[in-house]
Parts: sequence; structure tokens; C-alpha cells
Amino acid sequence: VVNLMLLDCKRAVHLLIQHRDIIPPYEVVEQLLHASKSCDKKYLLHQYLHALFEVDIHAGKDYHDMQLELYADYEPRMLLPFLRTSQHYRLDKAYEIFAQKEFVKEQVFVLGRMGNAKEALSTIINKLEDIQEAVEFVTEQHDDELWDELIRQCLQKPEMVGMLLEHTVGNLDPLYIVSLVPDGLEIPKLRDRLVKIVTDYRTETSLRHGCNDILKVSHLHFTTLVYLSSILHVC
Repeated sequence: VVNLMLLDCKRAVHLLIQHRDIIPPYEVVEQLLHASKSCDKKYLLHQYLHALFEVDIHAGKDYHDMQLELYADYEPRMLLPFLRTSQHYRLDKAYEIFAQKEFVKEQVFVLGRMGNAKEALSTIINKLEDIQEAVEFVTEQHDDELWDELIRQCLQKPEMVGMLLEHTVGNLDPLYIVSLVPDGLEIPKLRDRLVKIVTDYRTETSLRHGCNDILKVSHLHFTTLVYLSSILHVC
């Protein structure tokens, strides 16, 4: 197996996966793990396990902890799709890897799966400093208490409060957020942001009224057509 992969890795991987009923994954992995130090066995393992996962997400489930490390080393962009798809890795192991590598988004995902929503939210706010992602995360959790936690954590950072005010439509009452701001805490561009909120609210209200008027006219038009149709039918 090792010599075949060293000769032509891509074709060898394709053949091994195509004939995994003859050469099962555990045998391929064992041979690669015991390959000589002269070859990059970790990279070969990555190539094989990645291709195997794309064909059958369960075929290499015994090696998903290992695969997390391999993705972290060779293809970090695949980590989140892998985390969302696989159910066969240890959460504590995954978090340890991501903490060492400082992969923040992956840490947030794992913390969420662990049930540590508050810590995940804190990581988004303090490390990613991405209020939109924080709002999306809280929305996905369906936990009303987490909205209060979001406000509480944002109040520690004036700029975050300002950004939160821009993402309150349908989720939070901006007046409620402003009422919680401690006296003396300066929020950058607060006036401009409040003006925008009021303008957006008025626009939304206007659109609602417009839609209601259209619906009323449509209903009247439909009722008239039904009435006329019934008269013509009788005649």
C-alpha cells in the first residue's frame, strides 16, 4: 500500500477506496502508520482518510479523532464541514486540538455541541469580535436567557453595544438595550445608530401598511369577481 501511494498517491487512493471490500480501511491505516520515517505518512493518511470520508462518512469512523488532527495540519478549511457531518469524534479531543491551533470558529462549534453555549458566545465576542455571528449563534440556540447573556457581555465593550444595536431587528428591543447601558458609558456613533433604527422601523411600518392596503384591494377585487361570476351563472 505504502509503495503504491508513493508511486502515485491520487490513483492509489482511488483504487484503495474502490476496492475497500478487499483491502479494508483498518489495514490501509495500519500499513501507513507503520511506514518508514522517510515518507510523509501523516500526509498519506490525510489523503486516504479524506477521500474515504467523501465516499462513505462512516467507513473510517474509528479514525475520526485522528482525522481532526490531520485536517488541522493539512486542510483546516475542511474542519467545520467535517465537524458538522461526523458523529464519531471526541468533543474534548477536538476542543484541545482547536485551542492549541487557535482555531476559534471551530472552538465555538465544539463548545456549542458540548452545551457550553455561554462560553461559546463569550469566545465569539471576545476572540472573533463578530456581533453578527454572535446574534446568529444565539438565534440557533433557541434560548431566551442567552439573549440576556449576549447583552451582558456586549456591555463590557462599548463598540460591541453599538454594533448590537444594528442587529436587533426581530430579535431584541433596541430601547431595552439602551436602557441597560450604564451612566457614563460612551457608545460610538450612538446617535447615528439610533436614527438608523428609527428610520428602519418607520420603513418597515410603512411597508406593512402598504402590504395591508394591497391585500385589502386584492380581497375586494376577488370578492367582486366571485359576486359577478355568481350572477352570470344564475343568468
